[in-house]
Amino acid sequence: MKPSLWLSLLLGIAPLASAQNPTVRELLSKMTLEEKLLQLLSYQPNGVPRLGIPNLQAGEALHGVVSDGCTSFPQSIALGATFDPALVGEIAVVIAREARAVGVHQCFSPMLGIARDPRWGRVEETYGEDPLLVSRMAVAYIEGVQGTGEGRFGKDKIIATPKHFVADGEPWAGANGEGFETSDRVLREIHMPPFEAAVKTARTGSIMPAHHSIHGVPCHANTWLLQTVLRDEWGFEGFITSDMGDIPKLGTGGGYGGYRFVAGDKESAIASLNAGVDMELIGKHYMKDILQAVKEGAVSIETIDRSVTRVLEAKRDLLGFGKESSAAPAAGSSAAEQTIRGYQGKDDIWAKLIAEGKFTTAESGRRPHWERVVNDPSHDALALRAAEKSIVLLKNRDHLLPLDKTRVRRVAVVGPLATARNLGGYSTGKPKFYTDLPKALADLGAGLVISHAKGCVDLPDQKWGSEPAAPVPAETLRAMEETLLHEAVESAANADVVIAVVGHTRDQLGENLDRDTLDLPGGQQRLVEAMHATGKPLVVIQTGGNVFSTAWIDEHVPAVIQAFYLGQSTGTALARVLFGEAEPGGRMPMTTPRNVGQMPWYYNHPPLTGPINYYGSKSGPLHPFGHGLSYTTFRYDGLKISGKIARDSTATVSATITNTGTREGDEVVQFYTRQDHTSLVRPVMELKGFERITLKPGESKSVSFAIGFDQLKFWKDGRWVAESGSVRIMIGASAEDIRMKGEMKCDFTP
Repeated sequence: MKPSLWLSLLLGIAPLASAQNPTVRELLSKMTLEEKLLQLLSYQPNGVPRLGIPNLQAGEALHGVVSDGCTSFPQSIALGATFDPALVGEIAVVIAREARAVGVHQCFSPMLGIARDPRWGRVEETYGEDPLLVSRMAVAYIEGVQGTGEGRFGKDKIIATPKHFVADGEPWAGANGEGFETSDRVLREIHMPPFEAAVKTARTGSIMPAHHSIHGVPCHANTWLLQTVLRDEWGFEGFITSDMGDIPKLGTGGGYGGYRFVAGDKESAIASLNAGVDMELIGKHYMKDILQAVKEGAVSIETIDRSVTRVLEAKRDLLGFGKESSAAPAAGSSAAEQTIRGYQGKDDIWAKLIAEGKFTTAESGRRPHWERVVNDPSHDALALRAAEKSIVLLKNRDHLLPLDKTRVRRVAVVGPLATARNLGGYSTGKPKFYTDLPKALADLGAGLVISHAKGCVDLPDQKWGSEPAAPVPAETLRAMEETLLHEAVESAANADVVIAVVGHTRDQLGENLDRDTLDLPGGQQRLVEAMHATGKPLVVIQTGGNVFSTAWIDEHVPAVIQAFYLGQSTGTALARVLFGEAEPGGRMPMTTPRNVGQMPWYYNHPPLTGPINYYGSKSGPLHPFGHGLSYTTFRYDGLKISGKIARDSTATVSATITNTGTREGDEVVQFYTRQDHTSLVRPVMELKGFERITLKPGESKSVSFAIGFDQLKFWKDGRWVAESGSVRIMIGASAEDIRMKGEMKCDFTP
């Protein structure tokens, strides 16, 4: 609700209405049932020109607007690696500006799943495994696309739709859309905080429920989730948008058999609407089913008006209402009556009306000069800066990186992904450009001689729905592999340094494409081992939307970089980091297990009370949460604790960070806590604050974090509690690299 309307209500003054500025209540009184139901359909024209109701056009904008020519930013998991909410906010502002330019008003993002199972293909869409990290990124994104204060839902803003509510980040068997049995405590402490922040802090305009069930009730029909928690407890005022196919999935539809929670499609539509789902994403028979349900009395007009009001309020706030036509529909020929007759017959008249554009408005199209907006050079500069800040330096033995241009002249780039346009899921079909690593290295100049060899056959296309490739005889395939590997070895023999780009594309991992291994697909591991055997300095760049269990690489290769999908400027960002023109300052937003047998492994796990003895491997993870190196070094000192922790007071923990190296660099300072001797077993540690800072050589900065009830609370007996006792304070560079420790008392006695 806009401030002016709030003021009117507070003063007891009814807002003035006119033909050009009708109220939602006035519009409801003039709308036919079919026109009301039209408001509840997404991805279809839902405007009503005769009443001046605009179309609300939805679209995807996870890491850039999915529309040809729009800016492609790093994927969400890469943005999570930046540990930089302010940067995400900048990106979101640009996403909203480009979205409005190309005619999109609502985006189905951000994705706020907590990535606790790396087999899950949708890890790339998340910001990581920690609820605080994801919450801060969520608020930054939503406030960026929607605006805040007087600027909320301005002319260059759109409606955010965080998804999927709730707890889709550790699905059964790691398979997308599948649920798992959990406790209210895990829901409240791990999976719900990002959505609560999205509602209470960022005031998101919409929310999308999850595919699966919670406590035996599918999220799209879960009144406790959508009404009791979301609206009654958190105060959500927006509209709820379904996910694709999840309403018919309540019954036997959805393409996979369904939950059989209700009998069929009509019952599914009734259950979701009554539970509080306001808008259907894509449903072939939704209109017909709801029309029939109203006729039978299974859905009340009051329920429909409730949902329509929420959608109309969003349209009013973002787009406004236009001037209605003076012509009234003729008796017997209205869209409503045509629609009813159509549903009673064999033809879908409603679909015909939509196809003929009878419910479209000019607002749904692209704006004039939209190309000037999406081609703004500042957008490309931001995409490059974000890509650089996303890069994580996992290992740098003997300071191999950054490479020295005066000593490195010949660079061999190997791997089938080195020249692949690798953007990840929910990416624009035709980006304005994509720069791969060989081209970017050549653009650096300085006389570099760049060669590229694939080294192994292209990775298999495992994407769901893809046409199977014609089978290649095993003998032929082996010969191809040997030829490509030989070419890579020859290329490496003539090089000063070898850079192996390995990983996966969206065709090996992504939505509805999960994995049962975290190894490199195809022949990439063999390629890396062959490059190592040449004895040449070797850098491995791991790219994609997930982590890799590459213990051999970690043990044998001197320099390893994690480069999640970096967007349109992938090659440029990598080239600049490799040669020291930019600093690697990203940190791992999730834990990397040594193999799938170690899962689940996330840093904030319960205390382990028995021996962890995996046969043939070390017991810890390959790379801990928050890990990442720099080209410089940092000293932590001056730990200070001031104030007291009580129910109504908050203490402050601070430390001084100094750049002790010879280069400017970024450090992500991480603040963890652990409280022992509580009435419920607590995780071994929890992230309660972080800050990314940039320091010049010799420069110091004090970093402070708050600690009070909100940082120490946990869910018990249906409410948030905090208990008195002692609290361990830990500040460091990762969950396993704690540089400073302290202890303090907390007293929550009433």
